[in-house]
Amino acid sequence: MHQKHCVQYQDLWVSLATNTTVSLMMASTHTLQEISRMKRDEGIERLSGCFHWTEFDGDDKRQYLHQEFVYENVMFAVTRGLSWSAVGQVANISKHLLPKLKGLKTSEVICLVKDHLSQIEPRLSTAHHAALLDYIVKTYVPHQRLYQAVLNGETGVKHIRCELEIESPPHPRPLSEGTDAVEWEHQRDLKELSLAQSRKEAEIKELKETAEAQMMATLQTSLNRLPYEGRMSMQEVEELLHSFLQSQGEIIMESLMKEVCLTEDLLSQKSQLVQRHRTNQPGLPGKNCVATPTKSKKKRN
Repeated sequence: MHQKHCVQYQDLWVSLATNTTVSLMMASTHTLQEISRMKRDEGIERLSGCFHWTEFDGDDKRQYLHQEFVYENVMFAVTRGLSWSAVGQVANISKHLLPKLKGLKTSEVICLVKDHLSQIEPRLSTAHHAALLDYIVKTYVPHQRLYQAVLNGETGVKHIRCELEIESPPHPRPLSEGTDAVEWEHQRDLKELSLAQSRKEAEIKELKETAEAQMMATLQTSLNRLPYEGRMSMQEVEELLHSFLQSQGEIIMESLMKEVCLTEDLLSQKSQLVQRHRTNQPGLPGKNCVATPTKSKKKRN
């Protein structure tokens, strides 16, 4: 499959090169030498005059991206020491290469770039061919999604306007209508205590219902142990009653112990609330002490 793509791209390149209806302007050696000595922006502008940029006609942003792509490849070829003839061919190849990358996968991009570089005459050395291939692929592939977005989508900025209504904060109520901080905390604690008491009462009620259900189950078990026919001896009756009363007592004792624990927890919370309330109460004013002047005794001569 990979070789098939390469053959298809090679045929496409040959047919394009032999098409006499396509008019191209080639950059001369003198022009390329001038571009290599210019600053980047000046070099891109000078290089743009060497070709007809018909691929993205009417879209300045896409055309500039296209020109940047060609310029970067040209400057890399210059720094690698390629002949000026080869540099000119790199410019021509890069110019036609970028539009063809539209919608291609990474493997297809590599195959197409490799095939285009093999068309340079005289053939590049293995080192130069590998360096150019690596540079072009590393320039394009990491930013492939960005390039594809530019090649496929619109580059114009869309302004989305949304109206938001800003509401001013509510006017605060007068301080005279407020609640003292200590009193507010006390009311909050009372609410929490009331909720805790409701929960404890619900748990105690559930304990009693559970104990009652267990006692009824124990009674039913004891009744099931009674014989349907015949009589029971006194010893058997005593053992049955003793077992029944013992199980009933254990159930009641366990329920009472749990109820006591829940009640102690509730009393502890009430005690903490009372203690906290007393701590927050303002202290009583102390008695004013009035100093009584002392009379000084005069010494008699």
